[in-house]
Amino acid sequence: MKNNLILVLLSSYNGEKYIEDQIISIMNQNQFVDLLIRDDGSKDNTVAIIKKLQKKYHDRIKLIEGTNIGYIKSFFELIKIAQGYKYYSLSDQDDIWLPRKLDTAIEWLEKENQNIPLLYASSSYLVHDDLVPYGTTQKMITHLTFYNTIIQNFLPGHNQVMNQMLLNELKKDIDYSKIYVHDSWITNVAIIKGKVLFNNESFVYYRQHQSNEVGFGKGKIGWFKERIKRIKNKDNLKYAIQINEFYKTYKSYLNKDYLTELEFFIESNKSLLDRFKFICTTKLYRQSKMQTMLFKILYLTGGYKIN
Repeated sequence: MKNNLILVLLSSYNGEKYIEDQIISIMNQNQFVDLLIRDDGSKDNTVAIIKKLQKKYHDRIKLIEGTNIGYIKSFFELIKIAQGYKYYSLSDQDDIWLPRKLDTAIEWLEKENQNIPLLYASSSYLVHDDLVPYGTTQKMITHLTFYNTIIQNFLPGHNQVMNQMLLNELKKDIDYSKIYVHDSWITNVAIIKGKVLFNNESFVYYRQHQSNEVGFGKGKIGWFKERIKRIKNKDNLKYAIQINEFYKTYKSYLNKDYLTELEFFIESNKSLLDRFKFICTTKLYRQSKMQTMLFKILYLTGGYKIN
């Protein structure tokens, strides 16, 4: 691979239905990019499709054929391998990137201090297989701080673009079994060690289908149904485990206020009275008042209590 401006990191697994369209949309960006793919042990024709596209795009696509370790660890394996570029962009295997996706990310990032970890992300168009947008992922309403991002996965991984400083920070060894969503982990590393940028414009067709790890409901009713589904799946408990692991890993880097708040979150789970005191005084919030209220209700009822 050449020492170009951007390297796209993509973890594939049984993606034969969509991955060719996605790779073509990446290769057709206005920015000249290279693509590093780690296949996570696909059983279908995914690898064959990638190898066909390697011939079409010559030395711009590198493929690592790996064993199945799960998409979270697979992405971090890509991060550990990646080097030699100014920026690194994460990608799902089943979306479609619009031409100005990386142009816009770089425009934003180039205005910032490259000596600190930087992370950029934006919203996306929600689509089904017809690729007709019916909505977008959540847009930023309230200013982003650690008090928000530690409890809300707000910067979608498929839109994340980072600089070398952040990539270096993410190469450290961590317990992948404790990470529920890798994009949330990356966001929180960036926000305590550097700077996070969010663009409300959309540059990706983000497919919604049953194989998505995390989906978005259509409209307010769809949003509510999706949250009920996540509660039943105990997603909030998995999030609590990740928050605890983040605290253990980065507590020495947290400022006094953030450290106090996280310790409050962890310790208050011991009793109902403590949880009630927590929700009355906590600085933690989500992007809307309704989402913040739902978080507090779940916390009060033990939804974030690790047994």
